[in-house]
Amino acid sequence: MPGHGGPVPPPGTFAPGTKIQVGNHRVVVQKYLSEGGFAHVYLVKLPAPINGTDLAVLKRVAVPDKESLRGMRTEVETMKRLKGHRAIVTYIDSHASELRGGGYEVFLLMEYCNGGGLIDFMNTRLQHRLTEPEILTIFADVAEGVACMHYLRPPLLHRDLKVENVLITLVGNTRRFKLCDFGSAAPPRPAPTTAAECRAIDEDVQKHTTMQYRSPEMVDVYRKLPIDEKSDIWALGVLLYKLCYYTTPFEEQGTLAILNASYKFPSYPVFSDRLRGLIGMLSSKFCSFRGFGC
Repeated sequence: MPGHGGPVPPPGTFAPGTKIQVGNHRVVVQKYLSEGGFAHVYLVKLPAPINGTDLAVLKRVAVPDKESLRGMRTEVETMKRLKGHRAIVTYIDSHASELRGGGYEVFLLMEYCNGGGLIDFMNTRLQHRLTEPEILTIFADVAEGVACMHYLRPPLLHRDLKVENVLITLVGNTRRFKLCDFGSAAPPRPAPTTAAECRAIDEDVQKHTTMQYRSPEMVDVYRKLPIDEKSDIWALGVLLYKLCYYTTPFEEQGTLAILNASYKFPSYPVFSDRLRGLIGMLSSKFCSFRGFGC
């Protein structure tokens, strides 16, 4: 809150004390947390505790049209399907309504992760970088969350795996890392067969994925390769590299380096051969499956 070191709420945000009905839950706004895209995010109080806490997060999203509304529905439905997995931020409730002036308003109520975001945690460790055991703990939790999605029937891809989409829950002195932001989730796609299909996939990729984490077949859709679970595996490799070196492997060279899986390990910090081998495996396995020249 202003004057208390928190973010300054933009115009149009709910004031503390505002009561909002979200599905079956009537919540009370405690404070504004952040914004992103069309969303405002709040800390709210629940009418009764869930899993030992009466605090939750409310994401309020204004969307201009039915296509954007479908995107929000994807996020809600994905969270519902994944509810109960410890490595996934827990869905609580949701509500959508039409706005008088046009467009729609969506409320998404979910678990409050009291440890904040992984990116913020990394920023507190700029002087003393993450240790190898810490990195492996984070990676194991994120990989478990991805596995939960891939083992659904039919499977789902996250498609926007990155350190910004991982939150932290503190349980005593233990940090648990949870996957969030499922607005880009989608089923695997078979290889496109026509130029028109390639253009449609390229447009979709541009809209729903982050450049530095894109796999080769996302970068060049005209190679006509399927986009499936291996794309998330590639992104996990990029995420693991980022945890180690605080940069992505293709930051400097760009898309050609992604297509060739061409990257180097910095000389510092020093990590074990096994950890560096895991990073290599996540991209080389991908390349061998795909027939890429790397």
